Amino acid sequence: MNEDDFSWEDKEVVVFKSTRGIAAYLNHDDDIVIRQQAGALDNEDAFIVVPRAQLDDLIIALQNLRA
Repeated sequence: MNEDDFSWEDKEVVVFKSTRGIAAYLNHDDDIVIRQQAGALDNEDAFIVVPRAQLDDLIIALQNLRA
């Protein structure tokens, strides 16, 4: 392969794709914040705020995705 033939979609040569960082922490209201690092074309990070009382529901839903 030469540089002209390279493609980031070539599964034979790309070992793994880069991923944006993910952080989880509590905010000042004691809610859970899941934050994803902004990508190169994004203006800011993406946030999901989950009330702490709903944490178990979120965990169950995420575990069901693995099944």
